[in-house]
Amino acid sequence: MSITKLNWLIKGTSLLRVPLLSFCNPKLLSLEPTSKVLIPLNFVTKNHVRTMYFGALAMGAELSIAVPILNAMFLEKKPLSFIFKDVKCEFLKRADTDVIFEFADVKTSQQIIEQALKTTERVNHTFKGIAYGKDAPDTVFMNYEITISLKKTR
Repeated sequence: MSITKLNWLIKGTSLLRVPLLSFCNPKLLSLEPTSKVLIPLNFVTKNHVRTMYFGALAMGAELSIAVPILNAMFLEKKPLSFIFKDVKCEFLKRADTDVIFEFADVKTSQQIIEQALKTTERVNHTFKGIAYGKDAPDTVFMNYEITISLKKTR
Protein backbone atom coordinates (compact mmCIF):
# COMPACT_ATOMS: atom_id res chain seq x y z
CA MET A 1 0.00 0.00 0.00
CA SER A 2 1.93 2.90 -1.37
CA ILE A 3 0.58 6.37 -0.59
CA THR A 4 2.43 7.83 -3.59
CA LYS A 5 0.94 5.29 -5.98
CA LEU A 6 -2.55 5.74 -4.53
CA ASN A 7 -2.16 9.54 -4.81
CA TRP A 8 -1.42 9.19 -8.54
CA LEU A 9 -4.33 6.78 -9.03
CA ILE A 10 -6.69 9.21 -7.26
CA LYS A 11 -5.44 12.11 -9.39
CA GLY A 12 -5.80 10.17 -12.65
CA THR A 13 -9.15 8.62 -11.86
CA SER A 14 -10.62 11.88 -10.59
CA LEU A 15 -9.45 13.69 -13.73
CA LEU A 16 -11.40 11.20 -15.85
CA ARG A 17 -14.39 10.41 -13.62
CA VAL A 18 -14.77 13.30 -11.13
CA PRO A 19 -13.02 16.31 -12.73
CA LEU A 20 -14.20 18.71 -10.04
CA LEU A 21 -12.27 16.69 -7.45
CA SER A 22 -9.10 16.87 -9.54
CA PHE A 23 -9.42 20.69 -9.68
CA CYS A 24 -9.35 20.74 -5.86
CA ASN A 25 -5.93 19.02 -6.01
CA PRO A 26 -6.38 16.66 -3.03
CA LYS A 27 -3.34 15.01 -1.48
CA LEU A 28 -3.43 11.78 0.50
CA LEU A 29 -1.27 12.23 3.61
CA SER A 30 -1.82 8.86 5.30
CA LEU A 31 -3.83 5.69 4.92
CA GLU A 32 -3.27 3.85 8.20
CA PRO A 33 -4.04 3.96 11.08
CA THR A 34 -6.09 6.99 10.00
CA SER A 35 -6.94 8.23 6.54
CA LYS A 36 -5.87 11.86 6.08
CA VAL A 37 -6.51 13.96 3.00
CA LEU A 38 -5.35 17.55 2.44
CA ILE A 39 -7.32 20.04 0.33
CA PRO A 40 -5.38 23.29 -0.15
CA LEU A 41 -7.12 26.64 0.14
CA ASN A 42 -6.48 28.29 -3.22
CA PHE A 43 -8.16 30.11 -6.09
CA VAL A 44 -10.22 27.03 -7.03
CA THR A 45 -11.36 26.04 -3.52
CA LYS A 46 -11.88 29.54 -2.11
CA ASN A 47 -15.28 31.28 -2.00
CA HIS A 48 -16.11 35.00 -2.05
CA VAL A 49 -15.27 35.46 1.67
CA ARG A 50 -11.87 33.78 1.23
CA THR A 51 -12.74 30.60 3.07
CA MET A 52 -13.04 27.08 1.71
CA TYR A 53 -16.09 26.57 -0.46
CA PHE A 54 -18.71 24.11 0.78
CA GLY A 55 -18.25 21.87 -2.26
CA ALA A 56 -14.51 21.54 -1.65
CA LEU A 57 -15.17 20.66 2.01
CA ALA A 58 -17.67 17.99 0.93
CA MET A 59 -15.21 16.48 -1.56
CA GLY A 60 -12.45 16.32 1.05
CA ALA A 61 -14.80 14.62 3.51
CA GLU A 62 -15.95 12.09 0.91
CA LEU A 63 -12.42 11.32 -0.21
CA SER A 64 -11.11 10.80 3.33
CA ILE A 65 -13.71 8.10 3.92
CA ALA A 66 -13.36 6.58 0.43
CA VAL A 67 -9.56 6.20 0.56
CA PRO A 68 -9.55 2.71 2.19
CA ILE A 69 -12.08 1.55 -0.43
CA LEU A 70 -10.06 3.09 -3.27
CA ASN A 71 -6.98 1.33 -1.89
CA ALA A 72 -8.86 -1.99 -1.94
CA MET A 73 -10.13 -1.37 -5.48
CA PHE A 74 -6.98 0.02 -7.13
CA LEU A 75 -4.04 -1.54 -5.32
CA GLU A 76 -5.53 -4.73 -3.88
CA LYS A 77 -7.66 -5.31 -7.02
CA LYS A 78 -10.84 -6.14 -5.09
CA PRO A 79 -14.03 -6.13 -7.22
CA LEU A 80 -15.96 -3.32 -5.51
CA SER A 81 -18.27 -0.50 -6.42
CA PHE A 82 -19.37 2.23 -4.03
CA ILE A 83 -21.62 5.24 -3.81
CA PHE A 84 -22.19 7.86 -1.15
CA LYS A 85 -25.67 7.37 0.24
CA ASP A 86 -25.96 10.39 2.54
CA VAL A 87 -23.92 13.15 4.13
CA LYS A 88 -24.36 15.05 7.38
CA CYS A 89 -22.01 17.93 8.19
CA GLU A 90 -21.70 20.20 11.19
CA PHE A 91 -19.78 23.37 10.35
CA LEU A 92 -18.05 24.74 13.45
CA LYS A 93 -15.80 27.45 12.03
CA ARG A 94 -14.95 28.96 8.66
CA ALA A 95 -12.07 27.11 6.97
CA ASP A 96 -9.61 29.90 6.24
CA THR A 97 -6.53 27.74 5.63
CA ASP A 98 -5.56 24.44 4.03
CA VAL A 99 -7.79 21.71 5.48
CA ILE A 100 -6.96 18.17 6.57
CA PHE A 101 -9.83 15.68 6.55
CA GLU A 102 -9.27 12.82 8.98
CA PHE A 103 -11.12 9.52 9.05
CA ALA A 104 -10.04 7.41 12.01
CA ASP A 105 -12.16 4.26 11.54
CA VAL A 106 -10.09 2.63 8.78
CA LYS A 107 -10.17 -0.75 10.51
CA THR A 108 -13.99 -0.87 10.47
CA SER A 109 -13.93 0.27 6.85
CA GLN A 110 -11.74 -2.73 5.98
CA GLN A 111 -14.19 -5.03 7.79
CA ILE A 112 -17.11 -3.55 5.81
CA ILE A 113 -15.15 -4.12 2.58
CA GLU A 114 -14.67 -7.79 3.47
CA GLN A 115 -18.35 -8.08 4.39
CA ALA A 116 -19.36 -6.61 1.01
CA LEU A 117 -17.09 -9.07 -0.81
CA LYS A 118 -18.87 -12.02 0.86
CA THR A 119 -22.38 -11.10 -0.29
CA THR A 120 -24.21 -10.05 -3.44
CA GLU A 121 -26.23 -7.45 -1.52
CA ARG A 122 -25.28 -3.83 -0.94
CA VAL A 123 -23.63 -3.14 2.41
CA ASN A 124 -24.25 0.29 3.97
CA HIS A 125 -22.30 1.82 6.80
CA THR A 126 -22.05 5.32 8.28
CA PHE A 127 -18.61 6.67 9.10
CA LYS A 128 -17.52 9.81 10.95
CA GLY A 129 -14.65 12.19 10.36
CA ILE A 130 -13.33 15.63 11.22
CA ALA A 131 -11.80 18.48 9.23
CA TYR A 132 -9.20 20.76 10.81
CA GLY A 133 -6.58 23.31 9.89
CA LYS A 134 -3.27 22.14 8.48
CA ASP A 135 -1.30 24.59 10.60
CA ALA A 136 -3.63 24.39 13.63
CA PRO A 137 -4.78 20.80 14.25
CA ASP A 138 -6.73 21.93 17.32
CA THR A 139 -8.93 24.17 15.12
CA VAL A 140 -11.78 21.91 14.00
CA PHE A 141 -13.72 23.34 11.07
CA MET A 142 -16.22 20.55 10.51
CA ASN A 143 -17.52 17.22 11.80
CA TYR A 144 -19.07 14.93 9.23
CA GLU A 145 -20.90 11.63 8.85
CA ILE A 146 -21.14 9.87 5.50
CA THR A 147 -22.94 6.66 4.66
CA ILE A 148 -21.23 4.57 2.02
CA SER A 149 -22.97 1.82 0.11
CA LEU A 150 -20.62 -0.95 -1.12
CA LYS A 151 -21.31 -3.78 -3.51
CA LYS A 152 -19.24 -6.58 -5.00
CA THR A 153 -19.00 -6.11 -8.78
CA ARG A 154 -18.23 -9.66 -9.98
